Amino acid sequence: MEMHISRRHAIAAALAFGFSSSSAPARGDAVAPVLSERLKNPKLRSPLPGGVMAGYAGDTGLDIGGASLSVHAIADGTLDYAERGHTRWTGPRDTAMSVRLALDEPIPWGKHKVTHVYYTHMARLDLQKAEGEAKVIRVAAGQRLGTSGTANGIPHLHLGLLCDGQVEQDSWEFILRENEVRKLLGGYANGERLAPLVARTT
Repeated sequence: MEMHISRRHAIAAALAFGFSSSSAPARGDAVAPVLSERLKNPKLRSPLPGGVMAGYAGDTGLDIGGASLSVHAIADGTLDYAERGHTRWTGPRDTAMSVRLALDEPIPWGKHKVTHVYYTHMARLDLQKAEGEAKVIRVAAGQRLGTSGTANGIPHLHLGLLCDGQVEQDSWEFILRENEVRKLLGGYANGERLAPLVARTT
């Protein structure tokens, strides 16, 4: 379950940038698979194209501001789950869809390795899998997972990077903080916008 030490509204400051949904290709065009762009860390794909880095110090993961934007896998992996729940933010102003992805190749981080990626506050899921369900769902780097939503009435995606297979999020030792997530993604500054999704047609 996602932990927050406090809910500061640093995300609200990012709203000044203005958010928009990604545009669809013209009607009648053949659409190629929707893959997100690479990040400053070229080994990873953008989790929320067009979103704004909007985290606050000490958070257990990174908040990326954006209204109804396309959410993508940062790397190849296998779904642990894609379903409602797995977050404490489940009130009337929250969208409580979550995804956890087990990475094919763990990412070194100090004495740890990032083994799982956690996404929450999603409004819609492109894939469905209940936790513990036997079916295997493979996800490619850059593949669309769904659409971002809101928590506490603020539009954003929460991205968590979990280490060493410790996925319960009940110990801060195995969760990267917001500044660490930005650094691993390629050294983004708080308030920096990710490149928007580029519509591709064939």
